[in-house]
Amino acid sequence: MQDNIDLLRKDHTALASSVSILVKEVSDLKIEKAVDVERDKNLQERLTRIEKSIDALRDIGKWALTSFVGALIAAIVTFVVKGGLSGGPPGT
Repeated sequence: MQDNIDLLRKDHTALASSVSILVKEVSDLKIEKAVDVERDKNLQERLTRIEKSIDALRDIGKWALTSFVGALIAAIVTFVVKGGLSGGPPGT
C-alpha cells in the first residue's frame, strides 16, 4: 500500500513538473506571438511610409518631366518663330 502511495506521489510530482513546463512554454509562446504582432505592425507602418515617399518622389518626377518637356517645346517654338527653319541668315 505504501508503495502505491509513493508511486502516486512520484507520478503526481512528475505531472506537476510537466504542467509547469507546459505553462511556461505557453507563456513564452504568447510573449513571442505578441512580439511578432508588434514587429509586423511596425514593419507595416514603415512600408506604408516608404510607399508614400516613393509616391511623392514619383509625383516630383512627373512635374520635372512635364516642366522639361514644356521648356523644350517653348524653345522649339521660339526657334521657329525667330526664323530658325528658314535656312537663311537670321532676320531675312
